[in-house]
Amino acid sequence: MVWGNKKRIYADYASTTLLNSEVARRMRYAERTYTANPSSIYREGVDAHVFLEHERERVARLLSVRSHEIYFTSGGTESNTTIISGVINTRIKKGTAPSGIHVITSIIEHSSILETIRIFEKQGIQVTYITPNTDGIVRVEDVIKAIRPETVLISIMYANNEIGTIQPISKIGGMVRKIRAETMSEYPVLHSDASQAPLWLDCSLEGLRIDALTLDAHKMEGPRGIGALVVKSHILWEPLMVGGGQEFGKRPTTESLSLVAGFTEALAHAVHDREKRVEKVRKVRDTLVSLIKNIPDVVINGSLVYRLPNNLNMSLLTISDAELAILIFDKHGVACSTKSSCLKGEEESYTVKSLGGDPRRARTTIRFSFGPHSTMSDIHRIATIITRLLEQKNK
Repeated sequence: MVWGNKKRIYADYASTTLLNSEVARRMRYAERTYTANPSSIYREGVDAHVFLEHERERVARLLSVRSHEIYFTSGGTESNTTIISGVINTRIKKGTAPSGIHVITSIIEHSSILETIRIFEKQGIQVTYITPNTDGIVRVEDVIKAIRPETVLISIMYANNEIGTIQPISKIGGMVRKIRAETMSEYPVLHSDASQAPLWLDCSLEGLRIDALTLDAHKMEGPRGIGALVVKSHILWEPLMVGGGQEFGKRPTTESLSLVAGFTEALAHAVHDREKRVEKVRKVRDTLVSLIKNIPDVVINGSLVYRLPNNLNMSLLTISDAELAILIFDKHGVACSTKSSCLKGEEESYTVKSLGGDPRRARTTIRFSFGPHSTMSDIHRIATIITRLLEQKNK
């Protein structure tokens, strides 16, 4: 990647990915071809609507669901907020007092999950926050033990956005289905935020055994401003917004066909090219692991076995300020991050803090996340910067 006249290294794919050229081409086609509102009943509007539903059907096939279970949104945050609010508000609307509603989540979820749940917690709902093990993995048994008769929702992310750990969602889903069958209940609903996953992991709902899924296009080489919420048809949920019939009455705003086309094309590329992509990027990431794992004062955060192949989160224990370290990397031509890019102003990572160990870990965390454009040359340059940075701090 060249920015200006200087070769730079982009190592922040977890924050946002680079737009795939085929995705951009598909978006331009949709923008030029379908200019009308897809809710209009004249010919151009009907053509636009047919295209919208064609794209929805493509997404459905890629995720092994039915097309009417796909709802296009503005991104991961809206999808997460919508399903959490939708399931809880359905119970409240049916007459259940907030104190009679229980939700389970983990303490390492994305902030859009945690902050939405905390709003309802202030209204009186009961919440169990699951702490992961020291490898950053949520234990299946901890989730299952937390289920009560009043539990209406479980939200556990598929892959963590900071440390990249992959959660045992299908095992949790299998146990939840068994409990629902035994109790003859439609609850608890199992939701998973899979925003970080499509480039690297299978996201079909049946394989994951879940009821609802969050996806975000710009995490999978698609455009910003478009995501999807996938909800199985048997789930009852109130819409977050009202005022129109778009998206089956669940998301009332005029659909952007160019963004929808970008989402669909990005997901198709994510699915079809996954195996080759994973193999290439894992080799790049593992090379960095081998170069830095024996450096004093470097701690790798999270399991290296159950982890996205593009993620390496580490703590540089002797640095005083992680954000200053990011600026040093930037000065040397490397774009990386500390914590989640959504946590501006926070002094430490709540995800890394949950792992325990040296208290400095959460304050000195650096996240490198790679993609198809990352090279071995990039890795050696990053390793050199890490080594020199720590040598300077230890003098």
